[in-house]
Amino acid sequence: MKKIVVISTTLLALLTLSACRDDSVNANKVGTKIEKKYLDKDDYGFWEDDSGARFTTNDNGKIIAIKIPFSAGGKAISHKGALASYKEHTANDLAYRSGNTYYSKKEKQYYHIDESTNSSGNVTSATIYLGK
Repeated sequence: MKKIVVISTTLLALLTLSACRDDSVNANKVGTKIEKKYLDKDDYGFWEDDSGARFTTNDNGKIIAIKIPFSAGGKAISHKGALASYKEHTANDLAYRSGNTYYSKKEKQYYHIDESTNSSGNVTSATIYLGK
């Protein structure tokens, strides 16, 4: 009897945790259909999240570009920090190729990332879009 109680309690805990999972983490990546419930539409027709990132979509609602303002708080970030953000908006296995081109083996997709930097070489903003 004690075993059944422990097993059922464990299952209940796992179900509760899975229901509380934040699915916004995997939402709104370049190349996916836009998930509007995490975004607001600005006066210019762009979708924007809480961090100030702007999402551009095609007529089918698929995200074709994201502009990320890294210096919204007044500080730019390093390339390493920027790469972590790029991976959040594209794919975890994003790898640099050349120029502004990156590739994901998992997604079998090329991405272009145009960065704006300050005089120290830190990234102030970036635009990510699909490409070859």
